[in-house]
Amino acid sequence: KELAPRWRGGISFEPYTLNFNRKFKKIIKERDKGCILCDIGFEDLYHLKRKIHVHHINYCKADSIEKNCVTLCNKCHGRTNNNRGYWNGFFQSLLSKKYSYKYNFVNKQESEPPLSNNIFVVL
Repeated sequence: KELAPRWRGGISFEPYTLNFNRKFKKIIKERDKGCILCDIGFEDLYHLKRKIHVHHINYCKADSIEKNCVTLCNKCHGRTNNNRGYWNGFFQSLLSKKYSYKYNFVNKQESEPPLSNNIFVVL
């Protein structure tokens, strides 16, 4: 496992927070009105047989708050598993413009999982 390019120290096995539930996911989906990346609405995604996911943009399951989550279709969600530092910045920039959310750029600490050299944190 540790030699696999996508291995991140087992973080995919970490549990979600209790507030990452149906009610919270519904709020995110209603806000985004479809996949925020390909810009396809829910009805069209249904006809395309694509599933809907709520994605943590900083890849931290403990950060289940509105400005750290986006709605993605399963096809777009798969694209976000590579180059996580890029996607983190991309989605935060998008949400900043779309919903006026504020983020702060900081350097990562050595003790954190090696996702990228820098991350954006939710304020």
